[in-house]
Amino acid sequence: MKHKLITLFTGAGGLDWGFHNNGDYDLILSNEILEPHLTTYTKNIGIPLLDLSEYDKQTNVGICGDIHDLKVKHDSDVIIGGPPCQDFSVLRGTEKRSGFKVKRGKLYEQYLRLVKSSNPKIFVFENVPGMISANNGLAYEAIQKDFQKEGYTLVYNNVLNISNLGAPQSRKRLIIIGVKTKYIKNVFEINEIINKYLNNSLLIKYPLTALEIFEGNSLGNLENKYANIMKEYKDATKTINNEVAEKWNKEYSNLSFNILTDYCKYNNIEKFNEEEFKKAMDEHDKILKILGFYLRPIYNQTFVDESNNLPRANKKVKERMQHIPPFYNFKVVKNTPWSVKGLMSNIYRRLHPLKPSPTVIAYGGGGTGGYHYLYNRQGLTNRERARLQTFPDNYLFNGSSSEVRAQIGEAVPPIASYWISKTVHEIFANIND
Repeated sequence: MKHKLITLFTGAGGLDWGFHNNGDYDLILSNEILEPHLTTYTKNIGIPLLDLSEYDKQTNVGICGDIHDLKVKHDSDVIIGGPPCQDFSVLRGTEKRSGFKVKRGKLYEQYLRLVKSSNPKIFVFENVPGMISANNGLAYEAIQKDFQKEGYTLVYNNVLNISNLGAPQSRKRLIIIGVKTKYIKNVFEINEIINKYLNNSLLIKYPLTALEIFEGNSLGNLENKYANIMKEYKDATKTINNEVAEKWNKEYSNLSFNILTDYCKYNNIEKFNEEEFKKAMDEHDKILKILGFYLRPIYNQTFVDESNNLPRANKKVKERMQHIPPFYNFKVVKNTPWSVKGLMSNIYRRLHPLKPSPTVIAYGGGGTGGYHYLYNRQGLTNRERARLQTFPDNYLFNGSSSEVRAQIGEAVPPIASYWISKTVHEIFANIND
């Protein structure tokens, strides 16, 4: 029998993807306030989109409207979702992190309200790690106590770097999985399930890279591509005289141009084991196949949603980027004709072919959109951002370019959803009915 699923703050569907692909869940409803996001989701899942005013008791629908006005008229087995996190995010700075003090910060209370009314056996709650420290930790403490008061044991309650699950991106999220205490037979068995799916030691040590996700192949088959990419940067900082440029010059002189050697160096892999590495590359291939990227390079692919169209070229930005090496940012060109002011490390930052990407960001101008590791490329396409977020290529987006960027950047990477859904499915098999 399939488990009845409700998804809240659905966005474009990143957290939902694994649950729908698992095949063990029947959707009751999804709710999202932003129509472009929900249109993307409903078209990909193949369900109708209803305005909240049209909702009565329908199931297998996406409902567009304010969650404050949503009254769910069905019980559920599992609820998933993550309330908008801007007011808990460390990206906003300490003074701007209002947390529970503002309406958006209290959206989690709507999540809790619907957990109470639909009474699921399991819930999955995700948010930014900044929630833990917001309001001096009071918000996080209150959330835990609220769920426990409703009869849930928090069987998983950790900050998880999604790169540990196969995303080629450093992206940390707070994940809480709660199970109704009265249904739990053996906590040890649940812990074993969680460790099986959410703690892949091979991916923790050997993360998937931007090069692999764009090429659709694992590192052992990309030696020449890697060497050719890096050789283009030989003279990138030749005319620049500052400490950051000097650091790159020294780094470049120490490159081996051997993909395995440099991968280990850039990912701080000190004890290399050939057999272990081979198993890790098998894991990388497995991830690429799950997502449909295997042997399918992203370059020159066209999509009906135009998500792989190159951003408009900008002469000054192009000149600036030709002096910024992989994984460096605007600081390289300080005190040069290409200088630009900035405070955040993601400004004009290039990807590195052998490292996970920095966090894909949903909003912002001024060089915050991410830049390709290829020397003659500037900004990323939305489809390249989607790959870094692990959205499959057949997942098409609705809306303007900026709306699509927001949908991608706000999402939980689907590969995380894949493993979380498997975790939840197996927990269901190990609890009382």
